[in-house]
Amino acid sequence: MNGILLLIVICTLYYIVYRYFPDKLSEKTHMYFGGGVVIYIVLYYVIVFETNFTHKMFQNIYDSTQQPLYTFNAQGSNASLYYQQNPNADIKERLLMNQGSRCAQCQNYMVGQNDAMMSYRVPLHSGGSNDPSNLVVVCSGCHTFR
Repeated sequence: MNGILLLIVICTLYYIVYRYFPDKLSEKTHMYFGGGVVIYIVLYYVIVFETNFTHKMFQNIYDSTQQPLYTFNAQGSNASLYYQQNPNADIKERLLMNQGSRCAQCQNYMVGQNDAMMSYRVPLHSGGSNDPSNLVVVCSGCHTFR
């Protein structure tokens, strides 16, 4: 409520200045004042009525200053924590290495990971599981016709 009273006092003072000293205020001043009032009202609403949103927003700002889990640095690397929380993060690389960089269907060599596509040995609609042991890597040509 104090925020609304403060806004009323500021608007009253602005009106008094406009009423008795109209030559001191230009059209730009009116636009800036109106924009400031709108911004003040929006901020007041967000802070007072949307406290959960405001808290989460500031928490995200705080969290973004921390080092994210997916970056790796030479000092104090957090790679072990990342792989502990995401055990299948590099599954495509591991499958490609286990298959000898070959397509599981046509046995052609795949030069890089860009050519490799993940696929299921036994498709899900045929009763296959979503387990990593049911995954294979195939080339883009075989993936298209699979």
